[in-house]
Amino acid sequence: MNPSANDLIEVGLRIRDERKNRQLTLETLAKRTDLSKGLLSKIENFRTIPSLPVLASIAQALNVDMGKLVSGIGGSTPAPYTLIKAAERKTIERDQAVGFLYQALGAKQINASVFEAFVLTLSPQSRRKRVSTEGDQFIFIIQGEVDFHLGQECLRLTAGDALFFDGRVPHVPKNPGNTDAILLAVYLLQN
Repeated sequence: MNPSANDLIEVGLRIRDERKNRQLTLETLAKRTDLSKGLLSKIENFRTIPSLPVLASIAQALNVDMGKLVSGIGGSTPAPYTLIKAAERKTIERDQAVGFLYQALGAKQINASVFEAFVLTLSPQSRRKRVSTEGDQFIFIIQGEVDFHLGQECLRLTAGDALFFDGRVPHVPKNPGNTDAILLAVYLLQN
């Protein structure tokens, strides 16, 4: 079985759905698994890749067969390309954020890393806690202005600006304007 990065995103979404269907908080699941709440959040939001023992622990705590979490993963030979038409973008909820609209552009396993790309639309009222990601990130501002809080710094980014950074540094983008800001967000996660 050789899962693609899109499959790994699907596993994170399935875990979140199973947890929510059982009306469990991340904190409750963390206690049941002896895993940290932060790690579970990163798995559900595909900011890190779970190991097989971690996945087994989560399945056991959710009282779900691990096969349900991974069914269909790695079952087909991937095409030599990925094409996602604008009208076919999948909208994904992440990080309990308000006003953050993520649209998946694609993901791919590259050696020991996973490449993920999203179009992120930030509404003027958007808000979220700072997060960290197990890998590097690249941000390109397509439209609008963004105050990018990275560690102790706040960087003002405008259309055409690009930022490459270590995703392990806590960060959050904020929209200081009156209209939507649109970003290209690219992740290179480490296995």
